[in-house]
Amino acid sequence: MKEKEKFPYEIEEGAVMDYVENRFMLVLKDKEWTEEELGMLDPLRIGFCYTNGLAIFVLEGGDIDSSDFYFNIQECDWKDALLNADQVTVEVVLVDQHNDICWKRSKSFTKKDSLMIQETLKKQAEIEFMPGEYDVNISGMQSAYEPFELLKFEQCFMEM
Repeated sequence: MKEKEKFPYEIEEGAVMDYVENRFMLVLKDKEWTEEELGMLDPLRIGFCYTNGLAIFVLEGGDIDSSDFYFNIQECDWKDALLNADQVTVEVVLVDQHNDICWKRSKSFTKKDSLMIQETLKKQAEIEFMPGEYDVNISGMQSAYEPFELLKFEQCFMEM
């Protein structure tokens, strides 16, 4: 049996995202990922949504419940690299309870969609949030909408 690659960061079970090393990394951690679940991930759909100063990626595919990933450009260490990249790239990684990478795929948005995402994030960078306000806004959105319902705020999407 082939040894699985280890995910380099220890994370809690659930969904987490960040922009690192010139790509958005969307990570889902669960106890296990079955071959059947992994086989149904073709295609995987990623929507970029924006509303009320919140940038949200919504991931949908196969047997995985829709997942929402919130991004704040103001807290991004790689902000300049992101805003100046030729294209916006997303990497999706599924990790099991042992921190083994069970599935990984990467793809870039089109140049047109990448530019639109970057312009939207520049707008987000100009918003002045009060301390804690951003987190309160996320809590409000999560209370009001299921992840799939956020697609009504979708600006663009891609399948991978």
